[in-house]
Amino acid sequence: MLAVLALLVVLALLARLDVKSPSTASAEVPAPLAIGTELQKPRPVPSVPLIDEQGKPFSFSQWRGKWVILAPSMTLCHEVCPLTTGALMELVNDVRLAGLSKRVVIAEATVDPWRDIPYRLRAYKKLTGADFAMLTGTQSEIKQLWKFFGVYYLRVPQGKPPDVDWLTHKPETFDVQHTDAIFFIDPSGQERIVDEGMASVDGQLSPALKNLLSEQGIQNLEHPQFPWTPSEALDDLYFLMNRNIPANAVPKVTAPSAADAQRVLAGSPGSLASLHTQAGQLITSGKLSDRLSSLHGYPIILNAWAAWCPPCREEFPLMAAASAQYGRKVAFLGADTNDSAGDARSFLAKHPVSYPSYPVASSDLSSLAILEGFPTTIFIDRSGKVAFVHTGQYQSEAALDNDIQHYALGLHERQ
Repeated sequence: MLAVLALLVVLALLARLDVKSPSTASAEVPAPLAIGTELQKPRPVPSVPLIDEQGKPFSFSQWRGKWVILAPSMTLCHEVCPLTTGALMELVNDVRLAGLSKRVVIAEATVDPWRDIPYRLRAYKKLTGADFAMLTGTQSEIKQLWKFFGVYYLRVPQGKPPDVDWLTHKPETFDVQHTDAIFFIDPSGQERIVDEGMASVDGQLSPALKNLLSEQGIQNLEHPQFPWTPSEALDDLYFLMNRNIPANAVPKVTAPSAADAQRVLAGSPGSLASLHTQAGQLITSGKLSDRLSSLHGYPIILNAWAAWCPPCREEFPLMAAASAQYGRKVAFLGADTNDSAGDARSFLAKHPVSYPSYPVASSDLSSLAILEGFPTTIFIDRSGKVAFVHTGQYQSEAALDNDIQHYALGLHERQ
C-alpha cells in the first residue's frame, strides 16, 4: 500500500513539473539544487483563508515579501511528521544563524483538519518546542490548499492496536495517510521548488518528538525514504535567493585527544582540576547550580547542548580545543538539555571534552538565559553574573576565541 501511495505521489508531482532540457556544452550551467526540483513555470499560491495556531485568520498574502518553506504535517502522525518538525526546528536555527530570520518564514500546515484545531496546534508546539508557524483550516480550505501543491492525504482506519493520542491519552479513532514533502515559495507568492520525501535528522530527535514515533516511525528515523536535510534546504534557499552558498561554513577543527588535554591541563587550580578529572562525564549525582556556585571566583563558560542537535556535534570540537587551551584559567561546563541520559553518554563518548556535563531541562537555565536555539553558550563572570549569551553554533575557532578573550579572560583580568 505504501509503495503504491509513494508511486502515485511521485507521478502526481512529476505531472506538475516541467523537465529541464539538457544544457549545451557552451551554456553556463547553474549549480544544481541540493534537493527537490525547481518549477520552470512558477505558480502563484492561492490566498486560501486559513487560521494559525492562535486561531487568528491567515492568508499566504500576509507573507508576501518573504521566502517561505512550507511542509504538510499533522500533530497525530507517528511515522514521519515528528521528523519533519525536528528538521524544521533545526532549519529555523540555521536561518537565524545565517541572519535571515526577517526574510524567511518556516511553517507547517495540517493534513488533518478533522482534529488539528488551534488548541491542539498550540499544545503540540508547547510539547515539542517548535518555534515556527502552524496552520489549519476547515476541511474544504485544507483540501483547496493541498490540491494546489499536489499533496495527497486520505483519512484511513486506525491500526490494531490503535495509536494513543498524546494530548487526550485516549485511543485514536482514525489515521491520515499523506504526502511527505517541503515546498519553497518566493517573496512574490509563487511556488518555486517542490521536494517529495522524508526529513532526515541524522537519526537524532529530542525526546519529546521521539516519544511520538511508532515502530514504523523509529525505522523512518533511522532510514528515511527520499531524505532531505535542513542543510540541504538552506542550500536551496540560497540557490533561490541567488546568494553564494557558504563553502566550509564550519572549518574542521581537530579536537585534542583526552591524553593531550589532560597533559596540557595538569597543574590547574583545585576547582578547575576537579572539572578535568570528570572529563566527558555526565554528572547525575549533583545539581548544575551547585557546581556553578562552587566555581565562584572563576569565569565560567557554560555550553548548552543536546545529543539530538546536529549543530552541537559540529561545534563540540571547537569547545574541546578551547577548553584545553583556556581550561587552566576558565571553567568550562556542559548542560545537556532536554535529552535522555543514554543518548547523552553515547554522544560524550564520541565527542570527548575536558569537562563534565550536567543533565538539565531548558527551564533549569531560565535564570541564566532564555534558550532560543541549540547550542547556546553562556559566559558567566567571576561574580556569578551572566556577561554574554551566544545563541547557536560557533562557526569558527576564531569567533569562539574572540568571545573567550573578551567575555571570560577580559573580565578575569580586570577583576
